[in-house]
Amino acid sequence: MLARLLSTLKRSTGSTPMRQAIGLVAVVAVVNLVTLGLAYLSLRSATEEAMRANLIQHLAGFQVAASSSALEILVAAEANAADPAHRVFAFIAPDGRVTGNANATLTRDGVKISQMPEGRPLSDSGYFPLIERMAGGVLILGESRAPVDELGETFLALLALSLAPTVLISLGAGAVIASRARRRVDQIEAVLGQLSEGTLNARIPAEPGREDDLARIGTRVNRMAAAQEAATDALRQVSADIAHDLKTPLQRMTVLLHDLRDRLPDEGAEAALADRAIAEADGAVGVFHALLQIAQIEGGGARAAFVPVDLSEIAAGIVELYLPAAEEEGRRLVLTLPGDAAMISGNKGLIGQALANLIENALRHTPAGADIAVAVQRTDTRIVLEVADRGPGIPEAERENVLRRLYRLERSRTTPGNGLGLALIAATAGLHGAHLTLGDNSPGLKVTLAFPRLAGIAR
Repeated sequence: MLARLLSTLKRSTGSTPMRQAIGLVAVVAVVNLVTLGLAYLSLRSATEEAMRANLIQHLAGFQVAASSSALEILVAAEANAADPAHRVFAFIAPDGRVTGNANATLTRDGVKISQMPEGRPLSDSGYFPLIERMAGGVLILGESRAPVDELGETFLALLALSLAPTVLISLGAGAVIASRARRRVDQIEAVLGQLSEGTLNARIPAEPGREDDLARIGTRVNRMAAAQEAATDALRQVSADIAHDLKTPLQRMTVLLHDLRDRLPDEGAEAALADRAIAEADGAVGVFHALLQIAQIEGGGARAAFVPVDLSEIAAGIVELYLPAAEEEGRRLVLTLPGDAAMISGNKGLIGQALANLIENALRHTPAGADIAVAVQRTDTRIVLEVADRGPGIPEAERENVLRRLYRLERSRTTPGNGLGLALIAATAGLHGAHLTLGDNSPGLKVTLAFPRLAGIAR
């Protein structure tokens, strides 16, 4: 649960709307901080000026004293009436004696004010001092800085009460807006991913009444997908029509060639030429048959024949079928199965044909004496069929190309085949929602088909 929450938070933070919301909140916070800061500095300056004016006013009352003794009497009178926690009066006489409600000592940096022995407590906030030399001594007046500290505390409280809710509310609103936008962006990304993987009927859900940029992007993506699907369907239909229309004449031609061959003597150039023509015609019929089968698979009609099937049972049957051929050619088929059934939903015939094509490819390209490994494995969500050989493999740059129809590697042009085996396997994988991977077996090729597990089947 925590991992999912962190993942969602990370994705939301990485979204453009959320970043914009955070940026806007940051701007609002900075503006509030600067505004409150300037207001605080202004009020603090005004408070200090008022304190200075108050001290100067009190200082004027002491300037009438003509001697140090007279000044001591005035200071003592003011000191007795004043609370040193708010205001201090101190006079340092020429002989160093201090009169007032606080002790004062001159320092290099100004004056140090401390409590008199058995005197009343002083301000914890310190004092704003005014120092004046009078009557041969030094008169010190001090105003407690408590109002300045209280002003700072007031502004901190104001900052907390105004800025924190603003930031939290803005972030909350931004998160809600970003979450909604993120869901719509996720929908667009998911549909684009499906389209890139060949699911051309994927569409972004319509949002009636919305006219924003994401809605317009979704509409244009849907139009593009519809156009691409129509063009692809038209191409597939043309390919299927051509294959269907030419398959029958080719089959008739093959029958005629066989009839011609039967009328020729076994020895002679004419018989050899007829045999070559029959082989070429059979190859052409095989190509058109495979093209029609791929078109039928991609059309989705075979999905109606889906039933629960055991992939382990299919693999065991196909491997048993090819064991004699493998042994005759000096190769060994090794089968690895899980302990119990590996159930998927699919077309048993198509899956068996796909596995047979993979084994035939491995037999064709694996050197004598090498093993061909066929394995069925189970994960939490997938049933994996794997065929691995020790042949030359397929270069990484060519692995996408070999899944195309009629595409053949340069080194394979002299070997039997029509370039449709892997295309047929890819079509079967797409029909079953399986993930097809062509990997490196170091050396050799490892082909993996990861089928979705059948729902409701215990592991």
